[in-house]
Amino acid sequence: METGWLPDTPSDDTVLRSFLLNQADFNDVVATVAGGRVERDGEVVCCDSGSVVPFLNQTVALRPLDDALVERIDVFHRAGAHGATLLSPWPTPDLSSRGWLLMGHPAFVVRAPGPVAASPAPGVEVRSVAGEADLGVFEQVLAEGYPMPMAQGAPAGSVIPRASLDRGVRLRLGLLDDVPVAAGTSFAERGVVNLCAAATLPAARRRGVWEALVWARVADAPELPAVAYTSDYSRPGFERMGFLPITRFTLWLLAR
Repeated sequence: METGWLPDTPSDDTVLRSFLLNQADFNDVVATVAGGRVERDGEVVCCDSGSVVPFLNQTVALRPLDDALVERIDVFHRAGAHGATLLSPWPTPDLSSRGWLLMGHPAFVVRAPGPVAASPAPGVEVRSVAGEADLGVFEQVLAEGYPMPMAQGAPAGSVIPRASLDRGVRLRLGLLDDVPVAAGTSFAERGVVNLCAAATLPAARRRGVWEALVWARVADAPELPAVAYTSDYSRPGFERMGFLPITRFTLWLLAR
């Protein structure tokens, strides 16, 4: 009987499954081009890009976790040099006894396909990241805006390798009065556009830059659902723009 998480369940069975496989593919791309490690099957996708940023050393659960899967995930990430995260759309066993920290329960939000007709606020501009210089600026805005102190001051390509851009990853900078103040990533695969890895500098928030970055990424493929997993800080903005909250995930951190 189909459950929605069998190894051979089609990726388009539900928008949720499409997102999980998209997020796993995004992690796989980053880890692969960085020369990292990937283990994947129909149950979990474990990726370690070797990044100092735990969100880029991530396991995505493709079915509810049991003790055997938890053990596999724990062993995989303890072999890495840096912190890691585990993302599950289902409640999980308590991993605290293994040294994992519960980061919270981010919301999964979805916008139905449809045309994008939005004009940036005055002084706001969005541009794609192309060269090494733009990539360095993107990563530092991301590191400062999130914030991710461990990535601040790191060389360009330390967070998201340049080669990822040749594998479908799109990076954009949001500018306010010609100054880069926001960063956003998108990945259109598995029938959805995933809005991921984004941040805005505190002084530039609520100035229309975050919203412009959302619309620019939705416009990558307006014929597809746009999806994201988001904190409660950004959730109201997504809902204002027509995204619907679907469920909450469970997010764990293995700090190193």
